Amino acid sequence: MSAVSARSTLAAVGGDRIRALQHALYRAAKADPTRRFHALFDKVSRSDVLERAWEQVRRNRGAAGIDHITLADVEEYGIDRLLGELAADLKQRRYRPLPARRVFIPKPGSGEQRPLSIPTVRDRVVQAAVRIALEPIFEADMLDCSFGFRPRRSAHDALQVLIDESWRGRRWVVETDIANCFEAIPHSGLMQAVEERVCDRAVLGLLRGMLRAGVMEDGSLRRRAAGTPQGGVITPPTQWATSASRSR
Repeated sequence: MSAVSARSTLAAVGGDRIRALQHALYRAAKADPTRRFHALFDKVSRSDVLERAWEQVRRNRGAAGIDHITLADVEEYGIDRLLGELAADLKQRRYRPLPARRVFIPKPGSGEQRPLSIPTVRDRVVQAAVRIALEPIFEADMLDCSFGFRPRRSAHDALQVLIDESWRGRRWVVETDIANCFEAIPHSGLMQAVEERVCDRAVLGLLRGMLRAGVMEDGSLRRRAAGTPQGGVITPPTQWATSASRSR
């Protein structure tokens, strides 16, 4: 990107450097559907990206992971201190995600329970930073009819499409569901879908580490070759990758 276009992009997003970064990645991905991005890790470890990631994690609140460290504990420890440590660990390739804490919550409309994986606050910040870098790339490949896990889209928007189509005379709705979707996605297939757009070895290694970190349930560590952490910040990017791959 030229200096002039970079300045114009920054001005268009009100001086927000994170949004400017995402706009640049989106435009590059949209312009070339076959492009594979190789320089993303430096974005993930940027101090301003980690700061935005922390803001997102704090806004979403959430419980502590297996280390029992809460958001309040992080604020007492020092946000800048934590983010500085994370940046150093990432740049020096020392960062290693911890297993997520597995809990079960009631599944609405049934007597079943849904597994929920709760990463540590530290890991949620890194996951959010990865999400900031990957979201615009896979968003560029999404079809207009896709609504799941997408920015500024929701189930209500999908419902409105159904309402609009019914007024146009449509009379059939086909509903399908992938049984145990989050637990069944194979890591190998998921990474293959990500690699269609990303060739940055450091980012790919980071994603593999997050997927392989496993979950801690009843004192036992469980690692599998399939599944993404339902409840983790990294889950939406894994869904984007598989959805975008199908769209292409």
